[in-house]
Amino acid sequence: MNVQEGGRGAARSGLGRAAVAVAVVWCCLVAACTSTTREGSGSAPEVRAWVTTASGSEKLSDRGPVPFVTGRSGKPDIVVENGRRYQQFFGVGASITGSSAVLLDTLPDAVRSRVMRDIFQPGKGIGLSVLRQPVGSNDFSTSDFSFAPGRDEDHVLPLLQEAARLDPSLAVVLSPWSAPAAMKTTGSLVGGSLRPEDAGAYTDYLVGAARAYLDAGVPVRGLTVQNEPSFSPASYPGMTLDTEQQRTLLRDHVAPALRRAGLRLHLWALDDNFDRWPDADALLSDPATRQAVYGVAFHCYRGDVAALRELRDRHPRVAVSVSECSGGAWSGGFARELRYEARTMLVGAVRNGAAWLVKWNLALDPRGGPTHGGCQDCRGLVTVDPATGTVTPSPTYYAFGHLGRFVTPGARVIGATARSGSHLDTVAFRNPDGSHVLVVFNDGGSTRDVRVGTGDRTFGYRLPAGALATFTW
Repeated sequence: MNVQEGGRGAARSGLGRAAVAVAVVWCCLVAACTSTTREGSGSAPEVRAWVTTASGSEKLSDRGPVPFVTGRSGKPDIVVENGRRYQQFFGVGASITGSSAVLLDTLPDAVRSRVMRDIFQPGKGIGLSVLRQPVGSNDFSTSDFSFAPGRDEDHVLPLLQEAARLDPSLAVVLSPWSAPAAMKTTGSLVGGSLRPEDAGAYTDYLVGAARAYLDAGVPVRGLTVQNEPSFSPASYPGMTLDTEQQRTLLRDHVAPALRRAGLRLHLWALDDNFDRWPDADALLSDPATRQAVYGVAFHCYRGDVAALRELRDRHPRVAVSVSECSGGAWSGGFARELRYEARTMLVGAVRNGAAWLVKWNLALDPRGGPTHGGCQDCRGLVTVDPATGTVTPSPTYYAFGHLGRFVTPGARVIGATARSGSHLDTVAFRNPDGSHVLVVFNDGGSTRDVRVGTGDRTFGYRLPAGALATFTW
């Protein structure tokens, strides 16, 4: 990851060392997040509301039922339209990096299990359903290494297997930071590029990694061929690939190899920052490459989220996603971080076409580590302090819960239009069971009485300034 040139995301929070004490603290933090499954009825007689406030005094709090009123009374602030259907949405997630896994393993077994349930089990907490997993080492590993079967068995693999048991709909996307050193121009995991004569060997390496994870029970559903191919980190594994190298790998090597192996994985191109969308456009200008890839994955550190729409407008049959977006010291306090996640990720990215949203480290310590080079002030979705045993959810944890807990993987994004000048950011979904989810962020400076219309029914809710709400019916 390259966050030194810009970046936004998560902030920290807290849980205790002794198993009983820790469980109590974590339960208090997520108590409002543990009773609802992803289900509902399209003809529900009332709306349910959940709110996170700018101060953090309410965090994904259940605010109870809100009655529907039949018939329109005045012009709604937000109109939800079932007839306008957009992309399917498959969920929110993070990465169980080596750093994350080592930290989670410092917790007592019972506490770690509770934390995993509250993160991954549908209806228990925030409902993460996507994991982007590094192939080999990266800037949040414990050492330099290339992938080999059995290499992750001590820490990462057991957590991936546990996440898959907790959520049968979990989807894992694999992303390498570097080819093995012997395949590179530098002869090192750090720096350099892929030697042209080793494209086939690198393909075998990637396909072998996917097969090994699948054989271990990890639900691999997608693959990228290189993390941030435009960036060459100086202190941790990385590798540059120009557009032609990416095209050759995707079109002539990896896609055919996956077919030969019988692995029906989605290939994701780019895996780089928003401002690199012209590179993806160039890749997709070749019809054979466009046929080989399922979608284009973006990072949030440079450029604007509107890049997703720019690319979708040019290539409407190609999916887009946000595959990495770390938080860090730059994220600010609770209100600032919540605002960024609500406006840029939950609403902005999805309204611009994103099929899934992934942060970076699932867990880091209070100093943003352990690191293996690179970012020194990043933050995880949760902060684990091994000295005290505390586990603290970040503002992003709660923001992602506003989608993950309620939106079923495979839901369809539908029309949701906020009245001009209302300072409301909104996005809506229709779940496969016919239930609806509406996410609203009040970006105004004062509390607002928000009226929502859907069909011939309306409901109202008083939403504080800077608050994020999810409504279901």
